Amino acid sequence: ADRKKIEALTAAKTVEVADCGTIFTLGTAGGFAVVLPDAASCGPGWWCKFIVKVNPTGGDYTVDASAGDLNNLHGVTAYSSGSADHGAHDLADTTNGTAVDRVTIKQNKAKIGDQVELVSDGTLWYVTALSKDPLAVTYD
Repeated sequence: ADRKKIEALTAAKTVEVADCGTIFTLGTAGGFAVVLPDAASCGPGWWCKFIVKVNPTGGDYTVDASAGDLNNLHGVTAYSSGSADHGAHDLADTTNGTAVDRVTIKQNKAKIGDQVELVSDGTLWYVTALSKDPLAVTYD
């Protein structure tokens, strides 16, 4: 069996290198910040995932690069509106090749099950996000 490591978060956390392979559930409506370890300390192949367990209605969830790793997150968000009418929104949000410091899971936009996965090559972080709402995950 392929049992995953799950950790339920209800408050801010600084992720440790030993947390490699952990799926973190985000479980407070008020949101909170999570800080990643340095990519170099993690090494190639380090990964984790964040899944919304409680809709953020009183604040954002953020996943932040460490102070030593600023401007090294690259990512893309795919979403499914469940409708053929996408209005003025693109099918995906992306960093467009410009590194950022933060992934924000937006209050009043993100829903239970929306998720963000991060993988490191030991230098950069690569982010893949899935959401229902095209505005639920942003890159800052």
